Formats: sequence, C-alpha cells, structure tokens
Amino acid sequence: MEVSSFGTLSLLFKYLNGGKTKRNIAKYYGVADTVLESWIHSFVYVRNICAHHSRLWNKTLRVTGGIPKRTAYSFINTKMQNDRVYYVLCMIRYMLQVINPNSSFTTRLKQLLKDCPSVDTKAMGFPSNWETEPLWRTAI
Repeated sequence: MEVSSFGTLSLLFKYLNGGKTKRNIAKYYGVADTVLESWIHSFVYVRNICAHHSRLWNKTLRVTGGIPKRTAYSFINTKMQNDRVYYVLCMIRYMLQVINPNSSFTTRLKQLLKDCPSVDTKAMGFPSNWETEPLWRTAI
C-alpha cells in the first residue's frame, strides 16, 4: 500500500514527541497544535476522497478539522458545521495565508463557482454570506 506524502506528514505530526515542538509548528500557523493536527488529518481524508474519485461536493465528512478558538490570521466568524466541504476550503484558505500569501486560490474558487452556477453551494455547507467573511475578503 502506498502512503501519500501528505499522509506521511499527518503521521509525522501526530507522533511528534513532546508538546513543545508541536506547539511551535502550530504557532507558526497561528492555531493550537490540536487544531493543526486535526486539519492535517482532514486534508489527508479529503485528498483520499478525491484520489479515489469519490463524491465530495455534498458529502458529510467523517474526518473533520477542529474549530479554532483563536487564530493569528483571518478566519471565518460564522459558527457552522465543520463536516462539509466549505469548512475544508476555509481551512485551506487559512493555511494559504501563511504558506503562500500570493496564492490565487480564492480568485479561482470564486470564478469556478461563477462558471458553474448550477452547483448547489448550500449542499457543500457554504453559508449565504460566505464571501463577506474576513477569510474570503482579504486579498489572495
């Protein structure tokens, strides 16, 4: 069985000895170490869904990313379920603020949704006012 490099990253982070190293890595991303660990695990889960050509757009996710109490960068204000695709997109967008501030992810996502008006964003967990959230308003 082949393990993706993302899956390996998830396991490496999960099994890091000592809380200080985990906390320092998570601090770089502006979230708690438990939140970062859950996000990485969620990314691996969603990656596997996509890699195996499974349905994702309206799926209720079994592996979910934690909801942070505090973040160092813009995140969503709306209280929502974290078991939908929208929340994973929010996690990705949040991480990109740190990893690649010049990413075109937000622009491309908005264009994709505009190009595909028949897509039911509500089924993916998008709130009606998602574009007004600070996370999606900042320039990326």
